[in-house]
Amino acid sequence: MTTTILTQGPTEADLEAEIHGVLRKAFPWLPPSALKHQIRFSFRIGRNTIDIDGAAMAAEGRTDILVYAHDKPLAVFELKRQGHALTPDDELQGLSYAKVMTPPFPLVVLSNGDVTRILAAHSGAIWEPETPSEEEFQKLVTAAGRAATSDLKQAVSTLMASNPMVWRQSVRAASNAQIDEMCGTWDAPSFPFVQDFLFPRKATLATLILLRKGQRFLLVEGPPLIGKSNLLREMVNQTSDVADMAVLFVAADDGRGVIQSVADLLASALSWPVTIEEARHWLMQISRARGPSLVLAVDGIDTDNDVIRREIENLSSAAFGAQLRLVMTVDNAAVKKFMEHPNGRQASAIGRRVDGRIALGLLDDEEFMLAAEAFFDRRMGFQYGAASALELRVPWILRALGGHYAPSQADSSDKVVVLPAQLSLDLIGHSRARFLDDELRRQFREVARGVLQDAADASLTLALKLEAITTFVVRHTTLLEYLDRTEIDRLMAHGFLKPVIHESSEPVLFVALPEFLASEASIVLGEELLKQANANAKEAARWLVAITSCIPLGDIIAAHAFLDAAQGGRGLPLDVVEALVDMPPRSEPIPPGMTAAAHVPEVGMMNMTFEQDGSFTAEINGKREKITLDPSDLPTILGDYHPWLILSHLTGQPMVYGTDAVRLDHELLGKIGSCQYVLRRPDAFLKGSGVLTHHVPGYGEIVCHMAGIVEPITYSLFKMLSSEGPDQEAWIDQALAAESLGLLTRIDIALRATTQLFDPVRRPWAERMLREKIGPALRDTLHAQHGDSRCQ
Repeated sequence: MTTTILTQGPTEADLEAEIHGVLRKAFPWLPPSALKHQIRFSFRIGRNTIDIDGAAMAAEGRTDILVYAHDKPLAVFELKRQGHALTPDDELQGLSYAKVMTPPFPLVVLSNGDVTRILAAHSGAIWEPETPSEEEFQKLVTAAGRAATSDLKQAVSTLMASNPMVWRQSVRAASNAQIDEMCGTWDAPSFPFVQDFLFPRKATLATLILLRKGQRFLLVEGPPLIGKSNLLREMVNQTSDVADMAVLFVAADDGRGVIQSVADLLASALSWPVTIEEARHWLMQISRARGPSLVLAVDGIDTDNDVIRREIENLSSAAFGAQLRLVMTVDNAAVKKFMEHPNGRQASAIGRRVDGRIALGLLDDEEFMLAAEAFFDRRMGFQYGAASALELRVPWILRALGGHYAPSQADSSDKVVVLPAQLSLDLIGHSRARFLDDELRRQFREVARGVLQDAADASLTLALKLEAITTFVVRHTTLLEYLDRTEIDRLMAHGFLKPVIHESSEPVLFVALPEFLASEASIVLGEELLKQANANAKEAARWLVAITSCIPLGDIIAAHAFLDAAQGGRGLPLDVVEALVDMPPRSEPIPPGMTAAAHVPEVGMMNMTFEQDGSFTAEINGKREKITLDPSDLPTILGDYHPWLILSHLTGQPMVYGTDAVRLDHELLGKIGSCQYVLRRPDAFLKGSGVLTHHVPGYGEIVCHMAGIVEPITYSLFKMLSSEGPDQEAWIDQALAAESLGLLTRIDIALRATTQLFDPVRRPWAERMLREKIGPALRDTLHAQHGDSRCQ
């Protein structure tokens, strides 16, 4: 039988015995009963407390200990393992500990068991009084107190450079201070983060994995407001208690430069007044030291700022060691310019050094579920069907919804607020309730005019047109027609506009409060809609469709424009509504020769040309490939769906016309609700998603009730039925008489959602309508007209 010794290093009992031996050797003039020691202690740097665990450090061959005599500070011990030489760095660290303590410790003792040195903390000199005594010790205490404050900066500098346990905690404290400054409440949209609200993204894990593999320079890229800043925030959280890495969150969007931002951050959080050169020197020391890596998580860099560009080139160069890592967020519109040399023929120095690029896009299925869980933890739940809404995969829209629906802190009930499965005109109503600054509203209205002008400009480059479909963006030259340069600069300084040189080489501005822009764009369109309607209603309808199909939230903005046009007693432009009704969607095969363009994540622009047999030729980066499809999968397109999407949202608002106060919304609900196609925006961005449907022979596709509310028109039906309930039973009877399969299935889904409400009147009424009217009518209609159906 053999015995294996598992304990390789000294045990805590061994450590205690060694400490007592050194104490007796260093202070023979003090009775052992007067001495006490701590191997776990803390001290403050600025506003932050640093915890030191001497026992944990013992495995590295060194233990830091505080010793007290008669319960008063006596000495800082730097106890090294026997056989390890004492070095000047050991002296500096011990002296630094002595000075940062409150009150300061007068002595520093260094020992490796064979050699013991006692230093006066105020001078660093060997303390060798002729007769060590309490009187000599008191003189030392007085001197240490006088010297401590003047030497504090040097003491902090020493600990920050030489002690990973100190600088790791200090970096995390500085990051948390920066993030806390950027956190606001749900209803404070000008703050980037919501306090105590964060859900995980897969890209964060991918970034941390690459860093642990040793990659030094990573770019996190994606469109504005997609969550890049929150990814860095999540990195700080994920590494808060790891030993191999510390993440310093640096907000670099104010143009000060990365290193200056680091210096200011450390000075603010730690009361460590370092200059830019001292900060650079500290980064260089950490980059070449043994131990954990320091990750600079730099958010919001201006890629056109030459100072910042040179700093990044320097920080990513061989001048800094491998323990300094860089993670930077960049808007995808600026990545190309950041990575390429100005001559356009080769990679820039930064482009050559980037080890990895992490693309951040819309939330996938798992991320949306995690976001939903985070909302539920704050007593907000999503209506069934929300997982199929493309808009709800956009982080800024989730933030906007939370800003309206989040229960107040004063609400102590256990009720859960239900967030809608589809966006509606309520988004604009919420925005107007939150943004009340008249001057800011005026400026954003002018920004909206610029955005709409660019959206209607046929000369816009293809790359910028595609960008404008998903993000509110305006060319700098266009906005100067509406706001002077001072106003634009002020909006940029407050973070409302973000300047970027687009990959199309156009200087553009991204809008940081999209819901606010949507609200003001609705007013601008409402004004123009009245003018256009008075001239030619059909042309007005075509104009409205054309311009709003090219901007984010265009269907919602267009629908709300009707309400804004009707303000002040001017009345709804009914002729334009009628013209939109006369523009129903249609399904048709893709015609041969048709070309299309799409942006493929992590690849770039893909141009497609469709052939006679239904195949298409794809061209990416100059390479062409023919894609052949199965005859049963030949693609079709749903044409002209935008007009009825606009009406789908408009029907969610009670509207009357004529002397008899006829409900226009009821008429539109019946008409649009009868659409024989699934009426929603294409969801090509949701890979492998879509909605569960039934294929009905001789009819087409209808949404399965198990999918929930996945169409805006169904959400409008839900709003009407759930708010008016039994008062609309006569309307339901009229819908039954129409015998429209599409309308019946949508009413069925809307009533099912109503049964989920905690309402003592509408809930049982909806259950009765389903049981007695809608259910039987659906079965009879399917059997009599269309036979069986099957789920798709």
